[in-house]
Amino acid sequence: MNERVTLNLNLATKPRRNRRFFAALARALGFLLAVLAVLSVLVVLKYGGESARLRAAIAEKQRLQEEAQREEKRLTADVDKEERLSRTRVDLVNGIILKKTFLWTSLFSEIEKALPGSSYITSLSPGFTADGAIALHMRVTSRSLDDLLELIDNLTARGFKHIQVGDETRSEEGRLIAEISLTYERSL
Repeated sequence: MNERVTLNLNLATKPRRNRRFFAALARALGFLLAVLAVLSVLVVLKYGGESARLRAAIAEKQRLQEEAQREEKRLTADVDKEERLSRTRVDLVNGIILKKTFLWTSLFSEIEKALPGSSYITSLSPGFTADGAIALHMRVTSRSLDDLLELIDNLTARGFKHIQVGDETRSEEGRLIAEISLTYERSL
């Protein structure tokens, strides 16, 4: 019973270490990691569900957008169809309106201002072109070729276009009779 216990008190070769602080620190870090793991799981569960809900909402919005685009195409096709069906009637009504709103006095005033004093118009036949301009065919009697050239210059200066002199003849009195065709584009 008298066993001897030897104590090794040589602290220089085997110093005693206080490991309680490190053990407490290791337990605290372990606890902190456990808490963070639990929080991470909770965040993943919470935002995972919200992510699924958002994906479903996006899919629904895309479906609605595609449906709206199909509806837009259908309505555009309906409008185009109606436009094609009524195009001739609309063009007819627009043509009538253009013809009714044309100021003939303005046209005749422009022609009168372009005529030299010694020239006069013996016939005039107007007609509307497809683009809304007035096509004129007229027979002009002038004293000489210079008066006819002056008339053409005056018509050009007043905005008449596509002036073409056709048949030229001389009357019994020696006056020059010329057929002229031109267009007059009115300003709306």
